[in-house]
Amino acid sequence: MMVILNNKISPTSTDDVNYTPSFIVELNSTSNQRVQSFLSSYKGHLVDVGFFLLEGLRNTAPQHLAARVGDYNQNLFYEMQDNGKDISGIIEGVQHDDQKLQDDIDTFEMTICSSLQHTNLTYRGSFMRTESTIYQPAHVDYDYPILEQYGNKLFLAFFPLTKEGAYLQLWQESSEDQNDGETVEGTVVFIPYGKMLIVPSATIHGGGFKRGSSGNLRFHLYIALEEKEVQNEDNITLLDHPMNKYTEKDDRRHELCERFVDAEGLDSLLGVYFDVHPEAGVASNDLKGASGTISCKLDPHNTVETDVANRSASYVNLFGLSEEVEVM
Repeated sequence: MMVILNNKISPTSTDDVNYTPSFIVELNSTSNQRVQSFLSSYKGHLVDVGFFLLEGLRNTAPQHLAARVGDYNQNLFYEMQDNGKDISGIIEGVQHDDQKLQDDIDTFEMTICSSLQHTNLTYRGSFMRTESTIYQPAHVDYDYPILEQYGNKLFLAFFPLTKEGAYLQLWQESSEDQNDGETVEGTVVFIPYGKMLIVPSATIHGGGFKRGSSGNLRFHLYIALEEKEVQNEDNITLLDHPMNKYTEKDDRRHELCERFVDAEGLDSLLGVYFDVHPEAGVASNDLKGASGTISCKLDPHNTVETDVANRSASYVNLFGLSEEVEVM
């Protein structure tokens, strides 16, 4: 059993391993009023994912993922799958019951179409695993010009591949006329095994949670509507362009995490509820500045000038490419 006091967690026994702290929203059922409220606020969808699909992807996942996400924490591993490969193509070659798997895949794809009310969509996936819990800075998954022009055609989805489930922190962006610079506290959700969360592409979010031996192995989907039409008209393939952006849309001198802060109570879960192994990455305390907030500097090997006039922001592409953009 664990006791919650002022959004802080205190263990009283090691028996209740499946306990979820009260301020984490467990996305277990769309009939749950709290889940309904969350989905409404974030314009999200919660759908089921079949056992044979999950088993096939889990058995396909490389033991060691190819790359680290290029934020300062260096605790997230990923392996992006080739564009044009659907779930069947990713799982191909792994021993499984073909018919049951295909039924799961068909249901999976039809459910996405039904949720997004669209029949013409494509998707691209990436395996992800967390080495040690260091909360990821707030970010979006596409560059802002892409989001401005095509954001209504792009969606993100997340689902766990083990019974450890998956955790994600999300933030609600206020409308432009209501953006007064006040801090926005995150909402942490737990996605159980067998469930998938779908959210709009402009959703500000962050991972970096580990609770279990697999590192919460999960699958991250990038979904595009009308991909072929966009490619024909604008000569751009949307699923080739996911790129983590950690800075404010209209002022790249400021990082999103300066305004979008961690949910109250998260610090108290480190080493108690979430697994922490400081030797595996950068300890969270090492990332805190004088203000006590976690820095969102992206590359520990690049020096970021404190003088705003000379400061450059690093943007890290999910394919391992980085861009340096001078901030004026």
